[in-house]
Amino acid sequence: MKLHRFFFDNTTISTQTDLNGNFQINIPANNKNQLVVSAFGYDYFLVSNPTPTSNLKIRLKTEETTLDELVIDKNLFTRKEFLKAFRYFFIGNTKNAKHTKILNEKDLVFYFDTNTKQFTAHSNKPIIIQNERLGYTIDFHLESFQVQFNYQTLNPKNYMNTNYFGYSLFREHTASTKKIAANRAETYNNSSVAFFRDLITDNLENSDYVLAVNGLGVEVREYLKIEPENDGYKLCIIKMPTRKRPDLSGLIMKHGKLKASSSKDTTEIEVPFIVFNKEIKEQSQLYFQKECILIQKNGHLVNPNDMYFSGFFADLKVADMLPFDYTATKLPTKKSNETAIDKKIPTYEVFEKQAIDFYTSKNFDAHRKARKVFYDKLKVEYNYNVHEPFQLWIKENLKSTLFASEEEAITLHQNFVSTFKLIKDQKEDIERKEDYFSKLYGEEEFGKMYYNKVIQGLFNKMEMPKPE
Repeated sequence: MKLHRFFFDNTTISTQTDLNGNFQINIPANNKNQLVVSAFGYDYFLVSNPTPTSNLKIRLKTEETTLDELVIDKNLFTRKEFLKAFRYFFIGNTKNAKHTKILNEKDLVFYFDTNTKQFTAHSNKPIIIQNERLGYTIDFHLESFQVQFNYQTLNPKNYMNTNYFGYSLFREHTASTKKIAANRAETYNNSSVAFFRDLITDNLENSDYVLAVNGLGVEVREYLKIEPENDGYKLCIIKMPTRKRPDLSGLIMKHGKLKASSSKDTTEIEVPFIVFNKEIKEQSQLYFQKECILIQKNGHLVNPNDMYFSGFFADLKVADMLPFDYTATKLPTKKSNETAIDKKIPTYEVFEKQAIDFYTSKNFDAHRKARKVFYDKLKVEYNYNVHEPFQLWIKENLKSTLFASEEEAITLHQNFVSTFKLIKDQKEDIERKEDYFSKLYGEEEFGKMYYNKVIQGLFNKMEMPKPE
């Protein structure tokens, strides 16, 4: 009689049949996880919402035998390269991942489709994963794994999207220690589950998390409706987050100035919610796939496909998984005097106007001109560590420059320095905000909407030669 294993997906709860094929298993409280029945050579059998009085009769279907994929262009990547890419996209690249390893990598089969640029993997046996930092061994029954790349590459910098799916059973592989308990609590506190639990229980103000739109923390109730539903909560969007994007499609030249052809110079576009973790200074983006989603009391999504993540939450892979029945322990929230999302960061529209005003100010223009004259004659990029004190440096290096005399050099240097002092603090403030919004929207998108708008603002504030 072949023994069959029964376990609740993503938990530590499992059993197996006796020699007569019978089994008993404890159902976890408020269970929403499927009961998975597995045996080598058979398809998985799934039981949704089993009850304590369930009397199940299960007959497994023999798994269709498939040969391992024929690897075309087998010299494109080595097995070592495949394993490295699989570890990155499946195990992850976090602190926990560095202490996690796959014990049976030999059972993994890889394939890269040179036509679709898609990397896939499968295993006929559960993947055995040992996580030393969290003290778990995971039997991961991989159903699907794929990574879509832009090119024929396995470089993580050039992938478009990735997803994997399977059933997992957690086993304690070592006696729990204070260190392991602290590592688990830390992992939980930095997870999407912790964020959702604080969100649905109206506890964000006392947590490490901020829900933001366009760089500013928002009032949750303005955008989301949260109400109890069955054994959990229903979370619905009542207002989509949006931002204004410059519309440069109708630019014309009029009276020597660059102007929009109509008064409407912005368009409204939808943006994701931003979740900012004040403690570890990490950001995640939330993309709702449905208007309303269901969340369990412990913060787990009832259907993980209802929410798409990018940013930090998306980087959390198998090495950062905790079992569903893990008893969450919230660590004390540390007070932080500095956050990337606070009242010091304005809305994007306000920042854009600040930037245009700064770059078209008399002080910035004076420094720009003084800098150009000084640099043109210095012949090289100015470096404080090299060129200061300038009076001493120029005495020994005048012949290597285009300055007519030491006096001219010192005068132009003083003008360069004095004009910089007038704008230094404001320049650093604008550049700090530029870095912030560049990370928030991505460099490419930020560049398109910001630099074009600033250039337009410069043209509008500058008198251009009138055509003859």
